[in-house]
Amino acid sequence: MEELLALIREERREPLTPEVRVRDFLREIQGRNGEEVEVEGFLLLRQPPNAPRDAVYYLLSPLSPEELKKSRLRAYLVLRIDEASAIEDSVYSGAYVRVRGILDAYPYGNLRLLRVIELKETPYENRWLRYEGYTLSRGELESLISSTVYANYETERAIIYSLLSAPTVIGAGNWGEGVTFSAFKGERERSVLSLWEALKYLHSLLPEELKLRRDRWAEFDDDFLGLDFRFARPRAKLAYYVPHTRTMLKRPRPVPKWVEEHFREKSAGFLSPRLVMKPEDETATLGEAPLVITEDVAYERNQELEELMPNVVATVMVARRRVGVLNLGEMEDYRYRFEAFLMRNRNEYGELFDALTLSGKVFNVGLRYRLGARLLGAMGRFEGKLGRGLISDLLGLYQEITDTWINELPDREKLRLLREYERYIGNSRVAEIGVRIFEDLEATSIDGTVRREEFLKALIEAGFRREHAGETLEKLLREGYLYEPFPGKLKLVRW
Repeated sequence: MEELLALIREERREPLTPEVRVRDFLREIQGRNGEEVEVEGFLLLRQPPNAPRDAVYYLLSPLSPEELKKSRLRAYLVLRIDEASAIEDSVYSGAYVRVRGILDAYPYGNLRLLRVIELKETPYENRWLRYEGYTLSRGELESLISSTVYANYETERAIIYSLLSAPTVIGAGNWGEGVTFSAFKGERERSVLSLWEALKYLHSLLPEELKLRRDRWAEFDDDFLGLDFRFARPRAKLAYYVPHTRTMLKRPRPVPKWVEEHFREKSAGFLSPRLVMKPEDETATLGEAPLVITEDVAYERNQELEELMPNVVATVMVARRRVGVLNLGEMEDYRYRFEAFLMRNRNEYGELFDALTLSGKVFNVGLRYRLGARLLGAMGRFEGKLGRGLISDLLGLYQEITDTWINELPDREKLRLLREYERYIGNSRVAEIGVRIFEDLEATSIDGTVRREEFLKALIEAGFRREHAGETLEKLLREGYLYEPFPGKLKLVRW
């Protein structure tokens, strides 16, 4: 019987509606008077009707103020705060808080009252973690996105990974969890615009608390209580942004000025297509998967997705908790296979690929290696765990992206890149190969240095005879390409 019920639930996932939250909240506060309980909800700094004057009285709601506007079922808990109540941090109207106190009856009406012992702001994400039973399976999430946005496999997956965000990667810079979903114009401008429209639709379905916006304040009138509320949206650790006008897609950073800090620090998720295709575009160099869109993307309103968007958010929050931190230093298999990926593309595309890996370009080795580690973590969140097979999926995606960039770049851009590369590398073919190999090793090292033995081994694996490998190393040191800050450790000289 239990198996049959599980199959029925799988067939039609129950939506995580505001009514579900209200019923759960009411069950939590239906204890007997005098019981100590702990509840969470949104603090509304407004006195309830007929509040006594012996203390400060506020309201707690299981629904966000934005949800209160839409929900048919509402519930409030009256909070009684006196000199014995401990209030931690600064709280504000609309904050998501945890309250511990003693249940009692409110003297007026059928509201319940909580004599507050302790009140403190708690992470907004906790609100969703309580509903792990409503999370979607990998197949359900994939099906919802693919039945809403009609694009190629890589684009659909990149959208899912961007929603799941990237875990913190130790050794990969001081970035937050936000992913930059970057997509660039191929032959037709309409292709990118169609993707932008699809992303705007997805963004519109997210809870207001998860949309990155400048104005956090809003208002709400409750006709039943006869009260109006002014509130701020909670401080979510991760919010999402989509450019709001078409002209934003032509900017070097498709975000307004007040968002730029979030963009650089990846403290928000950016679904930011671009109408230009430049290898040094900041959106390209910061994007975990810098796609080039060559076909139109279609989308349609999906009633099932609209109903299940709260379930999608709960899925994202649970996945973020499950795969929270990665250590770049422990990912030796990823490093080895990433270097093989670079060597394979250099053999196929030659100097043009090398030009794309220079500092400030879309495939800059060090940056792409760290961004790839973050994308690997987002893939792990989608799969539910990290596995070795995900590295193959990641490098397969990067191979598709590499092929498209090289094939879609205009010829004049390719010539410009090659001229830049020739000025950078000089005329020595031996120096060119040696520096190229060294850059790969340096980019994937933790402290930015490369051991002598490691570099010599890489030269030999690249086809140098043993005696020539030693000569090449000394030549690079002598001619100023490399220097030795510590005995046995090498670094590249940057001009």
